[in-house]
Amino acid sequence: MRRVILIVLVCALVGCGGGGLEGVLAWDDDPVVTDGSVSGRVRNTTSHSVDLNPKTMRLLDDRGRKVPGRIRVGDEVLAVHASTALRATWKSGKPVRIDYGAGALPLTSE
Repeated sequence: MRRVILIVLVCALVGCGGGGLEGVLAWDDDPVVTDGSVSGRVRNTTSHSVDLNPKTMRLLDDRGRKVPGRIRVGDEVLAVHASTALRATWKSGKPVRIDYGAGALPLTSE
């Protein structure tokens, strides 16, 4: 029984499966990605409210390097299962995900 509890705790803390891009947020639909911007709606998939701070979110390229840009969210506190607008813009580089601390949102379906 202790082993099962330990495995559940480890999975809760570091995540299990899914390629590491899972977290507390998910896109409602595929985001609209253009040359220099991404926009869409993100949903809180948890049973508690989530704080979204665009100043701590980062655009990352395929090597995990930060891509300079600006991220904006509609609501900075996202209620249980609620969704809000998210938009990011950048001038150079090619981000593939938005890191928001508790997970990452992929910018493509690949």
